[in-house]
Amino acid sequence: MTSTTLRKKLFPSQLDNETIFLVVREHWVHLLLKIIVWAFFAAALPLFSYLAHAYTPAIFDGRSGHAFSLITQIYTLFLALSLLLIWVFYYLNIQIITDIRIVDIDQVGLFSHVVSELHIDKIEDVTSETDGILGTIFNYGYVYVQTAGTIERFEFQNVPHPASIEKLILDLYEKNSNFAKDTGNNAAQRQLP
Repeated sequence: MTSTTLRKKLFPSQLDNETIFLVVREHWVHLLLKIIVWAFFAAALPLFSYLAHAYTPAIFDGRSGHAFSLITQIYTLFLALSLLLIWVFYYLNIQIITDIRIVDIDQVGLFSHVVSELHIDKIEDVTSETDGILGTIFNYGYVYVQTAGTIERFEFQNVPHPASIEKLILDLYEKNSNFAKDTGNNAAQRQLP
């Protein structure tokens, strides 16, 4: 076997000669904000348990104690599941920019994802947007890719360095359109007698 047959593909329709320029995920600050909210809910459990022990110790006796224990275990299970989902959605929601296309992989649910592809030559417009104080400080925002296809607009949400991503996409578009024009001109010149 050659090394090209063993090469791992990042997305299902990736070609063997396709060059990947960028794989982008949500900015780490946005992930951190989600984890801070999760930590608030995680800290609420021991705080509530401490206050309940201090002010209403009778709640832990008999059937109410069993019910409280069950509710605590269910809450802990939901905390663990929500942390897992935060990580899964962060890790599996990616945008890939290659020399041929843009691939947007959206993890919609735990067992459901959507893969959308846009060929570079179908791009009509690219816009980047940085919004808010955190977006400006940490340089993350949105990139919108306008197309004439069935999916009218690709959105990259909360990605790092949106202006750089916009420039990369526009450079690849110009390179592809120049390549297509050069190939078309060369073919037309070859056909002339």
